[in-house]
Amino acid sequence: MKPIGALGWAAVFVLAIGCDLDRSESHARRPSPPRLPTPGPVVAQGESVHLALGTPTDASPQDEIVLVKPQYVVSYNRFRNNPNWVAWRLTSSDLGSVGRTQRIFSPDPQLPAGVYGVHHRDYSGGGYDHGHLCPSAERTATVEDNAATFLTTNIVPQRHAINAGAWESLERWSVEKAREGWDLFIVAGGLWEQSCATDRTPQGNLPSEGCPAIGRSADPARRVSIPVSTWKVIALVQRGQGVESVTATTPLVAVEMPNEAGSGSGWQRYVVTVDALEARTGYDFFSLVSRTLQSHIEALPYSGR
Repeated sequence: MKPIGALGWAAVFVLAIGCDLDRSESHARRPSPPRLPTPGPVVAQGESVHLALGTPTDASPQDEIVLVKPQYVVSYNRFRNNPNWVAWRLTSSDLGSVGRTQRIFSPDPQLPAGVYGVHHRDYSGGGYDHGHLCPSAERTATVEDNAATFLTTNIVPQRHAINAGAWESLERWSVEKAREGWDLFIVAGGLWEQSCATDRTPQGNLPSEGCPAIGRSADPARRVSIPVSTWKVIALVQRGQGVESVTATTPLVAVEMPNEAGSGSGWQRYVVTVDALEARTGYDFFSLVSRTLQSHIEALPYSGR
């Protein structure tokens, strides 16, 4: 396991509003106007409940901007115009009667000056859904919480087959577990081809011309890199508990799903170990869990229902 990193290397921003799946939308329909978020008070580093089991860290912090929000935490990659990962806690209190509040996605106003804010239209004609990481269906307690999931710092280009298939089935399973009384600590993100690497210099860099991307601009700095797969890790703990409750029997789920057509609808076929996903992504997950426990539970693939 890699050592725990600190949030001091990233710009931290907060959203006062608030984490479904996006399906391919008809461009003939006029979208409803978005509810634009407004800034809120600064949240001190390390105080987000969404990172109670640890902040995912890798060896290249120069390509990460951390945005701390009430509904989730984002590590944003300003070179790929995608989140590296989004982390959130899901509990039964996050589930209410609020439906989908948006039809379009909006740039995140908390991104630093000079960082391109991806627009809904940047996905137009690209053949990919606006794939939620923190899903709309897991933030239905308030209008503000649900609206927060429609920021473009919370989405990646995702093929409809996986977005509406296995990815959605794992989202439904997560909601069911929260309703059963579990608290779920979740991290999700994308995996990119080597041509899309952004960690080759201390300052970071734009992906090479060989990196698959979508967008309406010829400027590579305003294009959205396409991941080859999307992944998710989930730790299930007893209601109201945190890292102190993690034991050798704590269920962990890790999946990696190819970003392609014909991927199937069942999420269980994509189960891997947390250790395998750490090797693939370069991130250390659940780093506040003791090393002894990590070595045990992260080596076991999820075998439950």
